[in-house]
Amino acid sequence: MLRKQRGFTLVEVIVVAGIIAILAGILVPLILKEIDEARITRSYADVRSMSTSIVVFRKDTGKWPNLNGGCTATVSFVFGEGALPSGLAAQGYDQTTSVSLDDYLAIDGTGCYGARWKGPYLAHTSADPWGNAYFINAGNFAGGAVWILSAGPNGTIETPAGAPVLQGDDVGIMVFRSTVILE
Repeated sequence: MLRKQRGFTLVEVIVVAGIIAILAGILVPLILKEIDEARITRSYADVRSMSTSIVVFRKDTGKWPNLNGGCTATVSFVFGEGALPSGLAAQGYDQTTSVSLDDYLAIDGTGCYGARWKGPYLAHTSADPWGNAYFINAGNFAGGAVWILSAGPNGTIETPAGAPVLQGDDVGIMVFRSTVILE
């Protein structure tokens, strides 16, 4: 005696698998795009936070974060945690005197800045969402555009050191820009 067996036929399984594959083909690119957008949004939030910290640091101390151990304004490059992005030298970023951003904003800076240092201004500078360091072209505090930058998704800096606007997929904010008065 044959019993009526319940189950799925091979055709039904193939149809369901096809529908799932079509939905995955549509949804996966949308989800990946949202992940990329979330990384860019986080990066913008990070540079805004660092910018605010530097402005408060300047308000408190009366100086920009570019003093060396001897309290002289010679620091040209300030960076956070993570790998330095490629393209820095090609875009004119001077890395000869480099210091960690944590040295100014997170660690006690009363040595050069005295009692006016009221930090920490930032708990810690983490890497950008792509694993690269945020950095500041601190040498430009003497004159030019000072950026807090992330290399963005491609990991290569495309914004020249004194550029007035961001270029490529770099993520950043201008902290300072000196003005030249022509007579």
